Amino acid sequence: MSKVVTGARAKCYIDNQLVGIFESCSVSNSTGVEAIHLLGRYSPDEIAITSKEAVNVSCSGFRVVGNGKHVLPKVPKIQDLLAFEPFTMTIVDRQTGETMETILGCVPTTDNTNYNAKATSRVSINYMGIRASDESGAQDEGTGAVSLP
Repeated sequence: MSKVVTGARAKCYIDNQLVGIFESCSVSNSTGVEAIHLLGRYSPDEIAITSKEAVNVSCSGFRVVGNGKHVLPKVPKIQDLLAFEPFTMTIVDRQTGETMETILGCVPTTDNTNYNAKATSRVSINYMGIRASDESGAQDEGTGAVSLP
């Protein structure tokens, strides 16, 4: 069994439902930093970590009749915005069944549909999530972290 993951091994789930239209899924996460500059020096004295930013997920795939962006990819219709609930996105290795990445608290931020005269039509959807975890373990706030009641 190969240790290298290819796209053919990755399956994407939204709230435990397989999203079969995606052909690519990219997850990015930034760490907020601030350069600490002191009087009497040109370069920063330190780089201070200030936050862990929201996770950005970008997915693209085929436009399938009857399974548009409001079905499995969970892009809410206008009338559903008030009751919309964030969801969990999971990337699973189909060879081992192991979860490779989990993104919690996802909400769609942008969506795009593309129709072409001489090519397949595509959808691309961007999501934002609270945090992502991979095989190395969960990434949770430490004890004493503040949250809404």
